Amino acid sequence: MTDISATQLVVSRSAADTSSRTRLAYLDGWRGLSIALVLIGHFFPVPGINLGVMGVEFFFVLSGRLMAEILFVERYPLKAFFKRRFSRIYPALLVFVVASMVALSGTFVAFKWKAALTALTFTYNYAGILVSRAGALDHIWSLCVEEHAYVILALISFVVSGRARVVMLLGALSVLAMANGAISYWVFGMDYETTYWRTDVHIASILLSAVICLLKADDRLPALFKGPHVAVAASVGAVLLFMDSVPTPIHYLIAVPLLALAVNSLDFSYLTGFLSAWPMATLGLWSYSLYLWQQPFYKFVYSQGSAPLLMLAAAFACAWCSYYIVEKPARAWLNRNW
Repeated sequence: MTDISATQLVVSRSAADTSSRTRLAYLDGWRGLSIALVLIGHFFPVPGINLGVMGVEFFFVLSGRLMAEILFVERYPLKAFFKRRFSRIYPALLVFVVASMVALSGTFVAFKWKAALTALTFTYNYAGILVSRAGALDHIWSLCVEEHAYVILALISFVVSGRARVVMLLGALSVLAMANGAISYWVFGMDYETTYWRTDVHIASILLSAVICLLKADDRLPALFKGPHVAVAASVGAVLLFMDSVPTPIHYLIAVPLLALAVNSLDFSYLTGFLSAWPMATLGLWSYSLYLWQQPFYKFVYSQGSAPLLMLAAAFACAWCSYYIVEKPARAWLNRNW
C-alpha cells in the first residue's frame, strides 16, 4: 500500500477543495456575466447589438458544457440528476408564476391560468407561438428549451454507449437544428420568435457546447482551439457577429459556436480571475431568480416607459427575496429529504 501521511491527506483535500471552489466560482461568474448581459440588454439597451439575446446564448452554451460533464463524463445517476434539476428549477418557477399572476392582475401584462399552465409544464415556447403569448412570461421560452435539452441529453446518455457515438449524434442533431432555423427564417420567412423559440431549432446552442466539451474531455479537440487566448478571441468574434446589422441566422450559425468554444476554453483563459471575483460570482448565484423576475419589470420599461433604474431595482429586490426565501431553502430541503 502507498504510505500517505495525514498531513499529505489534509494538504491534498485542501487543494482539491480550493480547486473545486475556484471552478464553481468562475462558473457562477459566467452565469453572472450572462444575466448581466440580459439585464443591460433589457433595461439599458446598447444601440446596434441585442445584449439580451447574447446573454441567453451564454446561458445555453454554459448549460451544454455543464450537462455534458454531468451526464457523459461524470455519469451522474439519472434519478439524482432529475431530482436536483427539479429542486433547482421548479419551486422558484412555481412561486414566480403564481405570484405574478396575482400581482399583475388588472395590468397590461396580466395573464390567466392557461398561460400559467404552459409555463409550469415547459410548453410555453410552443404555446406562445401557436396559441397566445403573455408578455410577463415571454422569457420562459428559454427555460423550456433548456429543460427539453436536459431530457434529451439524459435519454441519449442512457441509450447511446460510447462517447464517440454520443459526439457524432449530438453533432448531427446540432447541424440539423441549425439548418432547421436557417430554413425556417430565410426560406419560409418566419419571424424571430416563430423560428428561434422552438426547441427543435434552439437546442443547437446547448448541444454544440456539449460536443465541444466532450471532444475536449477526450483530448480530441484540435490544437487550433486550445490555448490561453482562445476564449477571448472566440468571445470577441461572437460579439461582433451578434451585431444587429448581421442577419439573424448568422448569430446561430457562427456566433453561437464561437460562444460555445469560449465557454469550453475558459479553463485556459485569464478571464477566470475576473469571473471568480465576488461581484460576478454573487450575481451568478442570483442569476436564476433574476432571470425569472426581471421580465415583468422589463415589460413596464419597454411598453410603458417606466424608469429603467427603478424597475431594475425592483427586479433585484424580488430576485433577492426569491433566492433567499424560496430558491435556496427549497433546493436544500428537497435535496436533503427527497
